[in-house]
Amino acid sequence: MTIDIQIARVLRARTNASNLVNVVEALHLPAAEFQTAFDVALEMENRNLAKLLYSNVNSVKVVIEFTLLADSYAPG
Repeated sequence: MTIDIQIARVLRARTNASNLVNVVEALHLPAAEFQTAFDVALEMENRNLAKLLYSNVNSVKVVIEFTLLADSYAPG
C-alpha cells in the first residue's frame, strides 16, 4: 500500500466530532506495525496535513491533529 493511499485512509477516518485521530486505528494495523503508523503520521506532518501530538508504542497510539490544509488535500 502506498503512502498516499494510507494518508487518504487516515483523512477519511476524520469525524465531525473531533479533529484528532489515532493513525493505528484509522489504518486498522496490528500492534506489530506501529512503525508504519508512525511513518504515515510523520509524512502527514511533513506535508502539513497534520501535527503529531502523541505517540506511545506500549499503548499502540499515534495521535495526530489535522491541519486546515488537510481539508483540501487530494492525493496524487
